[in-house]
Amino acid sequence: MESARVTAMLLVLLACTASAKTADLEAIPVAAPAYTPEQGLLFAAGGVLSWNGDVTHPELPRSTITLVGGASTSGSLMLQERLVAFTDADRVRFLVPIDVRDQPDQYFGVGFLAGFTRRQGAETTFLRRTWWDVEPTVLVKVRGSLSLGAILQFSGTLARDVSPGVAGDPDFRRSGPRVVNTGVGVTLQYDSRDVPINAWRGTFLSATFTGYGRALGANTSWYAVALDWRQYVTVVRPGSTLAWQVKYRTAFGEVPWSELSLVGTPWDLRSYRWGQYRDRTALTAVVEYRFMLPFPAESLWSHLGFATWAGVGALGPEPWPRLTQVLPSAGVGLRVEWHKRITVRLDVGFGREARGVYFNFLEAF
Repeated sequence: MESARVTAMLLVLLACTASAKTADLEAIPVAAPAYTPEQGLLFAAGGVLSWNGDVTHPELPRSTITLVGGASTSGSLMLQERLVAFTDADRVRFLVPIDVRDQPDQYFGVGFLAGFTRRQGAETTFLRRTWWDVEPTVLVKVRGSLSLGAILQFSGTLARDVSPGVAGDPDFRRSGPRVVNTGVGVTLQYDSRDVPINAWRGTFLSATFTGYGRALGANTSWYAVALDWRQYVTVVRPGSTLAWQVKYRTAFGEVPWSELSLVGTPWDLRSYRWGQYRDRTALTAVVEYRFMLPFPAESLWSHLGFATWAGVGALGPEPWPRLTQVLPSAGVGLRVEWHKRITVRLDVGFGREARGVYFNFLEAF
């Protein structure tokens, strides 16, 4: 784990060093309450730092690093970081997402029926679970909008004071309460979005393969394939955007319970308890309409907007999920633009016997 932390820190420093020729550095602090199904009432605070990663190319998208920390009424603690740096005339991009959480948690088992029928209670409870995920990625442009990238992935989980119901679950027993994952991967991406962190037009396509093994320091051996398609269309005027995402992930081998594919996260359906629905394969599709108010740029009202979305998710043990058992979702959201194309969002989502309220920086996808 120490090597994971050191590597992640070095990549962050490398990204910042590569962006040394910066201009228009701007910091945006934000604090707000929120509610999520897994954490309860949450108070989150943080900020966004944005800059021009190469002053010789002012047309580049702005690089950003977001940092959010929070504590909730359930006793949860969380820290989340997202670095997106555009350098060398956008020939090289650095992406470094980091999530660290310590919280009471629930484990419902594997599969749609387990997540839907098993009720939250003493038999599904961890009194405490700590987990982390660090995934630095370097993308190098191959030609036009096509890039090839290398990924390092470090993640793990430690469950403490596990209830008898969870301890007796066969999928949980297979990996146990302590899971350490170390992986390397490759990703191929096509990205024609005008502004990647908040696109109004363009296409994003990615195919990613990541393998994990004991030789790399993990205590499990498995691999995953992920596909992601996002499309953005300007409707009538800039700031009025129809966006959709289709996301697929499947995993093979000794996949630990903590690393199974998930449906219902703060970045897709935004309605369900994070981790309630898990299996080897997950498929989600979301359509979202985003609308910034059509006022002149100098008006404060021009920085206010709204969003609405609808989506479905499915999961299963085979490479193709069972589409007869789907999880629907719909919701609305408020958008506040703190800097050009950098927004804070507050989303309220409703699903199948589920609901959630989410506060975060930048769009969900």
